[in-house]
Amino acid sequence: MAQGTLNNVQGDLFSRGFPKYNESYYFFSIASEKERDFCKALKTLVSDKDKHISSLAKVLADWAQIDGVTKKNREDPSHRQIIPTSNALIAFTKGGLNKIQAGLPDRSLDLNNLKLSDPAFDMGMPIDGPKNLNDPLRSEWDPLFRHRIHGLLKVAGSCPSMVEKKLDDIKSVLGHPTVIKDIAGHSPPTSVDSRVDRQIRTYESKMNGHEHFGFRDGISQPLLRGINSDHAFEHDKYMKTDQKIIIISGNPPGTQDGIKADPKRRPPWMIDGSFLAFRKLEQNVQGWIDLVNKFESAGCGSAEQCGAKLMGRWKSGDPITLYPENPPEYHDQSVSGCKYRPTNDFRYKGVNKFVCPLGAHIRKVNPRTDADSVKMARLIRNGIPYGTEFLDYPDDKRGLLFACYQSSLENSFRFVQQSWCNVATFPLSRTGYDPFIGQTSDDGLLHTTPHDANDEGLDPGLGTFAKMVTMKGGDYFFVPSIKALRDTLGSD
Repeated sequence: MAQGTLNNVQGDLFSRGFPKYNESYYFFSIASEKERDFCKALKTLVSDKDKHISSLAKVLADWAQIDGVTKKNREDPSHRQIIPTSNALIAFTKGGLNKIQAGLPDRSLDLNNLKLSDPAFDMGMPIDGPKNLNDPLRSEWDPLFRHRIHGLLKVAGSCPSMVEKKLDDIKSVLGHPTVIKDIAGHSPPTSVDSRVDRQIRTYESKMNGHEHFGFRDGISQPLLRGINSDHAFEHDKYMKTDQKIIIISGNPPGTQDGIKADPKRRPPWMIDGSFLAFRKLEQNVQGWIDLVNKFESAGCGSAEQCGAKLMGRWKSGDPITLYPENPPEYHDQSVSGCKYRPTNDFRYKGVNKFVCPLGAHIRKVNPRTDADSVKMARLIRNGIPYGTEFLDYPDDKRGLLFACYQSSLENSFRFVQQSWCNVATFPLSRTGYDPFIGQTSDDGLLHTTPHDANDEGLDPGLGTFAKMVTMKGGDYFFVPSIKALRDTLGSD
């Protein structure tokens, strides 16, 4: 990727995302009759002087510094240096782009074509989710997400004070509270309206980098040439991904790029942008523990192995395809994420499906074939867990703030959720639903086959069970390029 593009793409759009110990998602609306003021503020936000919104070049430079210090920390445990960083991203719903268009009366953003080029984004998750993805009704979502949202600020940093300062500075530039306004609703456990806050799980608990069911997260990510290091490609050849799957380089598949009259043509200002699907996912940890404790019914030797079959990986992140009985041994300090890296260079071809069931989560969401539909379904995931530790406060709410980037929602997030995770007959008739994020259209009960789905003589084992992950709210956002924020969406 050319340096000019690195300076133009927003900084969270690659496999490592923003460096973070703390992160806040701030959702806002644009006030009526203040659209022109917002467009002027938006241009100021990305001016050469201030650069409040981080480019990919800036985030890659941050990571280079952090990696150098991490190496020293690993070599000398008494050397515990943390590089101070803060980064921010801004994104808009279709309703938000409509508000920006109202502030640009002399300029057309050409938004009407989005109904055909990107219909899910045009519709919005509050409509698309319950209608097409078996999401709960919007009335059942957290109060924050029951309101109309125009924009999102995602701010991450090395400490809470840096995140808070960055967020306050950006809100000030955007004219809070007169030009942009808070959303009048909260999302537990964050008690403040309009935002969801979280920090990574602690090194002391040895659970940083792991979600609340205990599995290491964010392992299998698309790798983009010119962004990810050459070293990353050496260890994971399969996930080499065409940059246009994540970052918009033109029109969606099936459009005629050279014909301006094509009704599915995207406006040129969307180049170097990406679509963000945000979902707040609440996890029922006790339900998960109860399920895997039925391990004997599932033909497993332990609850840990049962969980690994349902996920497709051990909690360490190692694929059960390569380690069917036990995860490999590693040093305790490696769990902190400083040194040990589970392998991700494997395929399912020729693998006994009793080892890694067809319904295992990582096999459902990434079948690892060479089919075009599989390659085009890839997405960058840069979320973060929220809530307290289950062992300390079992009655509290906890889960994952899921955030994924792709150049087409129809080809990636929506396709994976609707056609793979929510379909019990994918890829074979007895496979079952994705046991983690699958959603049914009726009573919500799931089933999955932890055995070989080809063998009709095997008992499914776990029977039906209530879903352990509940969607509590979200929306679709467009993440514009820095140039688009300054020259197209912003105004003098």
